[in-house]
Amino acid sequence: MRAVTIRGRWVWGLSGLVTAVVLAVPGTRLITADGGPWSVHGLSTPDAVVRTVTVPQPVTRLDLQSYGAPARVESGPVSRVHVTEFISYNKQNGGPPAVVESVSGGRLTLADPVCNTADCAVSFAVTVPSGVNVTMATGGGSAAVSGAAGAQVDSGGGPVTATGIHGPFTATTDGGSLQLEALTGPLRADTGGGPLLGQDVAAATVDASTDGGSARIDFAAAPDTVRVSTGGGPAALALPGGPYDLNAASDGGPQSVTIATDPAARRSVTVTSGGGSLDVGPAAGL
Repeated sequence: MRAVTIRGRWVWGLSGLVTAVVLAVPGTRLITADGGPWSVHGLSTPDAVVRTVTVPQPVTRLDLQSYGAPARVESGPVSRVHVTEFISYNKQNGGPPAVVESVSGGRLTLADPVCNTADCAVSFAVTVPSGVNVTMATGGGSAAVSGAAGAQVDSGGGPVTATGIHGPFTATTDGGSLQLEALTGPLRADTGGGPLLGQDVAAATVDASTDGGSARIDFAAAPDTVRVSTGGGPAALALPGGPYDLNAASDGGPQSVTIATDPAARRSVTVTSGGGSLDVGPAAGL
């Protein structure tokens, strides 16, 4: 079990940094380093540094692993990946933890394996060029990804937000909430009991399970195939156009269907709520 617990909110913005630090961490590719103030609670006598790294090699894929700390990845107008590491550790146990930073075959790996068992934490804020695919695992920390070419996220119980993903998106949250906005690629999600909220979703295919959590997805474009199962939680879909080949089962829960349906329709929607309320209606204004 991890000894580190991070509470409160930490700042993603990097303007106004006043401290510059360079950490001698073996095996890193350090190009520029700047640091600033950061407040983290949960360590007995924490020391903290903030470090930024610009990766000189071209990157097409990012693999990021944190152990209970937040992680954020966003696409931006950059030609090289920029990484900011918010490092907190217990000085009584030695210096700051070694952070894994390596590039091989276009794949950038970021990780803090020492903090899986030690009294430390490393949170990552990463800006990537467009076209980069992202894999993230946060071990209970919050995860946010925006603008990526595609993403796969496993939060281990932490909340997940995803915005503007243009390719396939897969999320496993183990009870954490999942919030989606403006996704256009195929969507697969398993929240393990956490709530799912999707807005402005234009994915052609959706396969989502919440295992008791609520699910609401508002579509911005008519999907080809939708499968949603809540296992007892309420389910609500807002769908443009139609008709749809609809299979809706609430298992005794209240049910409302107000979209056009046709068993011969090319587009299909299957939604089961396992006793929770079920509402399938037209998207607003579409």
